[in-house]
Amino acid sequence: MGNGEPDAGYHLSKNRLEALFDGIFAFAMTLLVTGLVIQPISDSEAAAELPSLVAAMHHEFFSFLIAFFVLASFWLVHHRQFHYVRTIDPALVRITLFILAFTVLMPFTTNVSGDYSEVQVAVDLFHANMFILGLLFLIHWKHLVNNPSLTSVEISKQDAANGMRRAMVVPFVSFLGLVCSFASPSLSMAIYLLIPPIFFITRRYFTA
Repeated sequence: MGNGEPDAGYHLSKNRLEALFDGIFAFAMTLLVTGLVIQPISDSEAAAELPSLVAAMHHEFFSFLIAFFVLASFWLVHHRQFHYVRTIDPALVRITLFILAFTVLMPFTTNVSGDYSEVQVAVDLFHANMFILGLLFLIHWKHLVNNPSLTSVEISKQDAANGMRRAMVVPFVSFLGLVCSFASPSLSMAIYLLIPPIFFITRRYFTA
C-alpha cells in the first residue's frame, strides 16, 4: 500500500467519498450561522436595543463570512482535484477524513474567534484550523500527483505545479494571520481578504 497501488479488496467508490465530503461540507457551512446569536431582549426593548446589538456583532459576522467563503473555496478545490480521481486507496480516504474532521471543527473555531476577537489564543485557533486544512489539501493534491494509478489521466507537470501553487495559498495566508495576531488579533482576521487577489495573481502571472 505504500506505493499508492489500490488494494484489490478495497471497494469504497469515488462517488461515496464525494457524497460524504459534500454532505459534511454543506453541514459545516450551514452550522457556521449558529454562532450568530443575539442575547434575548424583551419586545418592548427590541426597537431601541436591537440595532446596536446587531452592530456590536460585527466581529462575529466577519468571522462567519471569512469561514464560509474559505470553506466554499476548499470545496471548489476538492472538486477540481477530484476531477482527476479514478479510484480510491486507503491513504486517500484517510486524508479526506482528516480534512473533514478539521472542517467540522470550523464552526467552533469561527465562533470562538468571533466572540473573543481581541484575544490572541481565540483567533489563533481559527488561524491554526485554516492552516491545517490548507496543509491537508496540499497533501491531498501531492498524493494524487505521486500516485498516477489513482487518476483517470496522468497529471502533467504543468498541472501539478499549478495545483501546488493554488494549494499553498491558504496555508501561507493563515500563517501570516498567526504572525499578525501577535500585533493585533482582530485585524489578523482581515488577512484572509488577501486570498482572492493572491489567487488572481497566481493564475495570471505564475501559471506554467
